[in-house]
Amino acid sequence: MTGRRRPRRRAGVVSVVVVNYRGAPDTVACLDAFEEVDWPPERLELIVVDNASGDGSADRIRAAVPRATVVESPENIGFAGGCNLGASRASGEYIALINNDARPDRRWVAEAVAAFEQSLSVGCVASKVLDWEGRTVDYVDGGLTWFGMGYKREVGRPDDAGYDEPRDVLFATGAAMFVRADAWHDVGGFDDRYFMFYEDVDLGWRLNLLGHRVRYVPSSVAYHRHHASMKGYGSWHEHYLLERNALFTLYKNYGDAALARALPAAMALAIRRGVARGGDDPHGLDLARGAGEDTSARTDVSRETLAPAYAVDDFVDHLPGLAADRRRIQGSRRRGDAELLPLFRDPLEPAFGDETFLSGHRSLVAAFGIDEAFGRRRRVLVATEEPLTARMAGPAIRAWAVAKALSVEHQVELATLRECTVHHPRFGCRSVTQDELRSLEQWADVVVVGGLLMHACPWLEDTAKVLVVDVYNPFHLEQLEQAKDGDDRAAVVDECTRALNTQLSRGDLFLCASPKQRDFWLGHLAALGRINPDTYDDDQTLSSLVAVVPFGLPEAAPVPTRPAMRGVVPGIGPDDKVLLWGGGIYNWLDPLTLLHAIDRVRDRRPDVRLFFLGLRHPNPAVPEMRMAVAAQELATELGLVGTHV
Repeated sequence: MTGRRRPRRRAGVVSVVVVNYRGAPDTVACLDAFEEVDWPPERLELIVVDNASGDGSADRIRAAVPRATVVESPENIGFAGGCNLGASRASGEYIALINNDARPDRRWVAEAVAAFEQSLSVGCVASKVLDWEGRTVDYVDGGLTWFGMGYKREVGRPDDAGYDEPRDVLFATGAAMFVRADAWHDVGGFDDRYFMFYEDVDLGWRLNLLGHRVRYVPSSVAYHRHHASMKGYGSWHEHYLLERNALFTLYKNYGDAALARALPAAMALAIRRGVARGGDDPHGLDLARGAGEDTSARTDVSRETLAPAYAVDDFVDHLPGLAADRRRIQGSRRRGDAELLPLFRDPLEPAFGDETFLSGHRSLVAAFGIDEAFGRRRRVLVATEEPLTARMAGPAIRAWAVAKALSVEHQVELATLRECTVHHPRFGCRSVTQDELRSLEQWADVVVVGGLLMHACPWLEDTAKVLVVDVYNPFHLEQLEQAKDGDDRAAVVDECTRALNTQLSRGDLFLCASPKQRDFWLGHLAALGRINPDTYDDDQTLSSLVAVVPFGLPEAAPVPTRPAMRGVVPGIGPDDKVLLWGGGIYNWLDPLTLLHAIDRVRDRRPDVRLFFLGLRHPNPAVPEMRMAVAAQELATELGLVGTHV
């Protein structure tokens, strides 16, 4: 991770870096595949770094792919050093890395660049990587153990639509990834010391720490032969690098508190892993020999057992340089450990199934409080005042979705003060009294509330638990329309505003549904004094105060099982074009303009139908809306009911 010159950047150009070591046929095949890539050739720069192959690879690649620039390293500097050397010669706005035993899909480049163009906060794109035939997963997400080892839980699984949802990740795989050239150079690229293994984990972690998002883009696909480049390396050598580089990674990137817990436990666990892999019996050493006996006899120990010991020793040798890098990274970080922990996915994953190792892992996790710091299953109460039934309003749907998402990694109870007729196998879901809700609050580590629940349960203001408030629904603004027909409109709006002020004054974390909403709530929090030197110094992005949790469609695409509307609902034929009004008809929405539009278009398009899913709010306590009545009256007046509406 050293200073490197920055060549002049060419806007819109993608510089592809491929590292070769005695693999010319694979490398040529990889480069040839770019002839089929859907990207202008004049905006594609191909760079090959030959890592001192010594077998004529460089000349063979030059002859086979004249358009590629071949850079010859005088020595084998590994994958990390080779990529850095190639990146130093790149002139593109974006740097793309792809293994020489991989090939790009036709849209590999275009989809990645589109993701960069959608958001300047994206500093790195992680491609979906499949096996050579495109059937099973090589990479769709990256997890990290508390002891610094990256892993891929989904590797080897059949590819399916469940892996086609874009999301933020901790790191991309070096087998196929993209980085903004400016971000690459700002964070220092790969760490040359790694040689190979976990350099991509370390880079992604540093990018995230310094404020660059790493975005998984499933439409950017590459195909990989599954580590063909590792043939010829002994497993003990591989394990030595894995152990050493994991220590490098956690030492540089953890904050002080996390490092104090993780580092000593990680070094001890590395030794235990070596003993488990090597199969040597440490209890076979005779420690009770008499002083007069010969103790110089050699004890044979396998290389697998010794690999982590040498890794720890090499970590010690590198500490001066690592310490300098750590000071620089920690001094520049913009995101805290707690904010990034969800990107670890399952930090308590042992990543090795040997029972000797697992017993040591359990002991170290308990002794050093690793579960408390990195991944103990929290007890989470999600509470709402909305009915939880087959038909739910937006706040209830959101509470259900939050409970479902959190229950993947935590123990969750979803409670409502109203009716509950639904259930989920992964979390509890029930109707409760105020007293029962108090008991659940005492049980929980974290309490998630929304709407007017705190107004109905004012004792929640005094809870000692972590309080997360979902403010996606600015109900004080909602009442400007909903309360229009009442006599006490001003009083209702004023009461809602006071209820919101109480929530915003007390909450530890606030959730909203969009970046625009986030700006709105930041202004409200600032007016209440919640944005102050303490909160700003703790997190200048304020993302640990207000987080965006989008409210949209489920991750899994819907699967049709039977006709539900066309040819089923009277007046809607099997071939009609249907416009769907997605929810109820509320006063702050405008169905009237849409009804007039249907009236105007029906002569030219007699097959158009407008279908309203509902008229009333699913919560029976909410009265019928004025706009719902007006919509029915207008549709009847225009002669649309039963024919086009």
